[in-house]
Amino acid sequence: MQAKKLWLQNLLQNGLEAIIFDLGGVIIDIDFNLTLRALERYTSHKFGTGEYFTKHPIFHSFETGKISEVEFFTQIRRMFKLEATLLELQEAWNALLLDIPQRRVDLLNNLKNRFSTFILSNTNLTHLAAVENILRKQTTAQSLNELVKKPYYSFEVGKAKPETAIYEQIIEENGLKPEKTLFIDDSLHNLIGAKKLGILTLQIQPHKEDICDFFSE
Repeated sequence: MQAKKLWLQNLLQNGLEAIIFDLGGVIIDIDFNLTLRALERYTSHKFGTGEYFTKHPIFHSFETGKISEVEFFTQIRRMFKLEATLLELQEAWNALLLDIPQRRVDLLNNLKNRFSTFILSNTNLTHLAAVENILRKQTTAQSLNELVKKPYYSFEVGKAKPETAIYEQIIEENGLKPEKTLFIDDSLHNLIGAKKLGILTLQIQPHKEDICDFFSE
């Protein structure tokens, strides 16, 4: 971690202009296995471990806004024989969302005064609404919108990481220089598309590293 911190501190002092933050695993703590265990309460199906749904086409459809919230829950209820109401499935789906420490909010507020900052997240309407509620309950912030120049959510723009198109949209719409832009994500897979465009990248290891530690003096 120390080597990555020194590298970042050098960037901050030498011409970095923009920072793009992932949401889950960077700003809010997540544990996808909590959702899998919650869903298993309603079926005999075993989901195993890891981000099971991210490997299924229906997840990508939901994350890119191609199907509605009701359609998504209705389909997974049928696919996995989930004996649950849509509300119960929604609660299980949100089980993975954990905490947003105030110090991360303070960090974002500080950085937005020095750099052009953005959020880039593969997410969906259900999760985003829940994250906003957690933010209001646990911190002084009222919305993610106030913490950065602009958030980009996959379900709103119809594109998802690691596709280069979603990074290109941010770069072009905001007139950013890739070589002076840093993208921070917890998934190495999601950094691939950014690197192809010449964007600088930093991986945060979930449950081991905190973004605040990288920016501390």
